Amino acid sequence: MLLVDTRRLTGPNLLGPRPLVVVELALSEGESVDRVRDAYASELGRMRAALGMDTAPALTLRVRGRAVTIGYEAPLDAMFACAEMSEWAAWSAQAMLEGRPSLPLEPKREEVRTLLAQHRNPRLLELASEAARRAVPFLWDDETVSVGHGRTSRAFPTGAVPPSADVPWADLGAVPVALVTGTNGKTTTSRLLARLMQEAGWAVGASSSDALTLRGEELESGDCTGPFAARTILRHPGVGLAVLETARGGILRRGLAVQACEVAVLTNVGEDHLGSFGVEDVPAMAEVKGVVARAVRPGGTVVLHAADPNLVSLAPGLGRPVVFFADLDAASDATKALVRAHLEGHGRAVVCEGGRVTRLDGPDVVPLLDVAEIPITFGGAARHNVQNALGAAAAAWALGASDAAIVAGLRGFDAAQNPGRGEVRVLGGVTLLADFAHNPDGIRAVMGLVASLRARSTGRLAVITGSAGDRTDAEITGMARAIHAAGPDGIFVREMHDYLRGRAPGEVPALFERAFQALDASSSPGRSPTPCVRASTEIEALEQAFAWARPGDVVALLIHVDREGLRAFVARHARPDAPQPAA
Repeated sequence: MLLVDTRRLTGPNLLGPRPLVVVELALSEGESVDRVRDAYASELGRMRAALGMDTAPALTLRVRGRAVTIGYEAPLDAMFACAEMSEWAAWSAQAMLEGRPSLPLEPKREEVRTLLAQHRNPRLLELASEAARRAVPFLWDDETVSVGHGRTSRAFPTGAVPPSADVPWADLGAVPVALVTGTNGKTTTSRLLARLMQEAGWAVGASSSDALTLRGEELESGDCTGPFAARTILRHPGVGLAVLETARGGILRRGLAVQACEVAVLTNVGEDHLGSFGVEDVPAMAEVKGVVARAVRPGGTVVLHAADPNLVSLAPGLGRPVVFFADLDAASDATKALVRAHLEGHGRAVVCEGGRVTRLDGPDVVPLLDVAEIPITFGGAARHNVQNALGAAAAAWALGASDAAIVAGLRGFDAAQNPGRGEVRVLGGVTLLADFAHNPDGIRAVMGLVASLRARSTGRLAVITGSAGDRTDAEITGMARAIHAAGPDGIFVREMHDYLRGRAPGEVPALFERAFQALDASSSPGRSPTPCVRASTEIEALEQAFAWARPGDVVALLIHVDREGLRAFVARHARPDAPQPAA
């Protein structure tokens, strides 16, 4: 047995709806789950007994292959100390299983006793209990505790929580919350849903992989997809409705920020971020995304992509109404049959059929607008953004937005409001597409738009790519395969210095280069290999690609993260009179 991690899950999570202290363990060859669980429980009980605590908390287990996660509930003010205790118990259990003596109680017992005393906070527990009794939202972290949401919330320092009798409960309440998750399309769908609900008259606070915003104005930049960012939006006094992009990492590391939401949107599930936290395959990742769906309160709605079988399989067990969305113009017969059966059962869906976005409520058919009227779809060429538009429209419908607001929002949402996702510019006659596509499915989707851009000219294609180091070799090879399938004439592989994540400098670019060489050799034996140039940064790769390119060529910049660098690059290369492609 090997201890992988110890952490606190402070909201709904993969093991259940309540906060838990968890340990993540890896089984050794031939080791049984029961033996490992019993050893851990024994050592945890030994330490808890020495501290005068209940010696046998109810354990919740999740087992996937050799990955075992064990969790148990603890009072909020004791979770930090219990995590320290659990780490000790896991180390001691490992020693026992390896035939060594278990760890001594001291000095860990005194350390945990001190932590329990330092973090003891009876007012925090009282406030949480009273909020639950009154059905008022309760948000908590190490620095801040709050009750209520947005304009009907109050926040206090965690170390200075007032008596619950002093809290103005009559002024507190909830705002509608939408959670958006998936492998690809989360950010675009979140941004678009926020725009639609703003058109519907709401003061929308939103979090995404780029920023926190209120009414479309940026409050804070950066990756804001975790629970801390979500709580920041939910505590803002100007927020009347929250749209929260919710990433896999936050769910697994800390759980959800909220106990419940009105709407959950699940865009898709693909091969990305596999191999950590016991999530080894796509069905397991669908379980992670399902945490968001299971947080929908009674009376709420789950919005699912009907073309994704892993998401569809979640629907029967959710106990909540489902609105499917589907691009039927590009769907399989199975997806079309699924949507048809759902409608025959008086279900709801938002689809694209015959180039038109349509809202379907059982037998009722309400046309909304043509796909060509939605700027981010590039006249329908960007099919992935057709799907994102459908998902956002379905969620807005579930949140009560009118058809007029949905149509106005879809028509008014363009590349300027979706930076870094499908940005297209013409610089000196060269078409530049910048997108965040960072996994095989995302790259294949963006390459559909690239094909449309190439069809407008007879030029060549250059692709700039790279990857964070926490992707597996197989995932990086899959990215290379998706790029290679588009038939690039030049490839520029850049190092992502801020995202090495355990890899050595140069290791990821070398993986790409070997993958492209192998793909060239297998697809066209004897053909000259596709030129592959290595760059140190995103902007260096852009400079190299544009030095290579000539008018009529297309340059696709994938995994675009250097927003300021790209703006400066565009400013250096733009001609004010150059025509830009319609978005």
